[in-house]
Amino acid sequence: MNNLYKYLAFLTLFFMSIFAQETLEVNIQKNVFTDSLSYKELESPVRKKEKNIVSNVKLSINTIPEQVEVFLDGNIIGKTPIAGKKITSGYHSFAIKKDGFAPISYDLHVNRSKSINLDFFMNPIYDIKFKTDEIGLIFELNDEHRWTEKIIAMQLEAGDHRLRVYKLDEIIDEQIITADQPLTFQYYLKKGTVVNSKR
Repeated sequence: MNNLYKYLAFLTLFFMSIFAQETLEVNIQKNVFTDSLSYKELESPVRKKEKNIVSNVKLSINTIPEQVEVFLDGNIIGKTPIAGKKITSGYHSFAIKKDGFAPISYDLHVNRSKSINLDFFMNPIYDIKFKTDEIGLIFELNDEHRWTEKIIAMQLEAGDHRLRVYKLDEIIDEQIITADQPLTFQYYLKKGTVVNSKR
């Protein structure tokens, strides 16, 4: 009987060792497979160096009004109209400025091509006065400029502007005012209106 137990114990250990060996081999193979994938991912492929080809591009800029200063990458390149000015392809920053008009600035990627034509209409800027006889109000224009003074002077780009009026941190009025010439805006809380009058 003891021999039978020994034999069964031997068989159990034998099969367990075979099973453990197969499991170990499978795990090893899986790890080797994973490692080989990781190794391949870490290998850097041979890459060809790309040449940055820079070409000269003819630039033409027209603006309304004319005689507007044009800046390329911070340097003035002339006044409009500009025709056939050679610039390099690639990224550039443009700024267009003229007294009495809202400046225009932006970044532009110039493709390698024969020419690029840009046309701009610049909005005039008007001198505006804002008056009120009301007390304890806070005025806000275009979600940016705030004031509490009864009379202020400002310059506004032509077009519509959003006016909000606050009292004790609550909006009590909101409206659109239009700047289309030099004007004086008179604000009345009771009427809830802004009266435009020529200067």
